[in-house]
Amino acid sequence: MHYNPRVVKLTDDKPALRPVEGYALMRERGSDADWFPVEFLVYYDGSQIRNFAYVRRKDGVDIPDGEYDVREGLDERRRRWKKWNGKWQVKWRHRWSGSGH
Repeated sequence: MHYNPRVVKLTDDKPALRPVEGYALMRERGSDADWFPVEFLVYYDGSQIRNFAYVRRKDGVDIPDGEYDVREGLDERRRRWKKWNGKWQVKWRHRWSGSGH
């Protein structure tokens, strides 16, 4: 069966990203610094973070570029997030999301 492409609208078969807003504890990776609370809004595709809307300290202090250990979720599982040139990335297996730094 053939469809007229001017009449039929193609659908996006990719599932929509799911927004998740939450709170976590964060500290610079490899340091013994105190954990500090942050709030964030991220977008998940299935079980993986695909995009960051924002990550900010609850006390309003700027978070400098670097690698961070993050404890979030009910299980307080540790993850690695990175801020590079002002943009947040998450580590997937052996590579960073985003530009690959």
